[in-house]
Amino acid sequence: MTASRSLRFAAVLMALGLVPLFAQETKPEADEPTSPRHTRAVSLDVAAALAASMPKYDPPKPVSKEEEDTDMRDVDKPRNQIIRLPEYVVREAKPPVFRERDSHTAKGLRELARLRYLSEFGQALNRFNIPLFGMGADAYALMRYEEDERLQNMVDLKESARDTSLVNPENAKALREATRDTYARENPITYRKQN
Repeated sequence: MTASRSLRFAAVLMALGLVPLFAQETKPEADEPTSPRHTRAVSLDVAAALAASMPKYDPPKPVSKEEEDTDMRDVDKPRNQIIRLPEYVVREAKPPVFRERDSHTAKGLRELARLRYLSEFGQALNRFNIPLFGMGADAYALMRYEEDERLQNMVDLKESARDTSLVNPENAKALREATRDTYARENPITYRKQN
């Protein structure tokens, strides 16, 4: 292996953090103080070659107060008519995320469910409701809306439990049990009696 290839190989091993596994300990020279906690992972020759190939540190020049106060829109005029705005830092809390249920009234939610789950033909057929023979069109559409919402909540919590299981399996198990207890319908007859 040539010197440049061995140097690149050592640099790759150092970058990956694998050098301490493969490096042999070197004997300290006479002028180098020995320390039990500080041992080199590579030989002195390789360390010197790596240090010589690194770029020298050039500290940034301090910015004067006059340069900070200048408006870059005046100095850096774009050629293609792009308007440059000043930088702003927003430190405001994020707005809450509203669900459809939160943003609609009860009447608006029934209307939304009717439009989503009943076709025009179904709405025309169910224009009149006879209370003795089943439920009305609004109640049916609202029932389908709530069922879809329940299924979506179950899917979201299942994904959360899957992600949590990567970090803490016990919390994921508790989340799955809480999801099952909250949303699962094992027997429709006993479910209606409980609620």
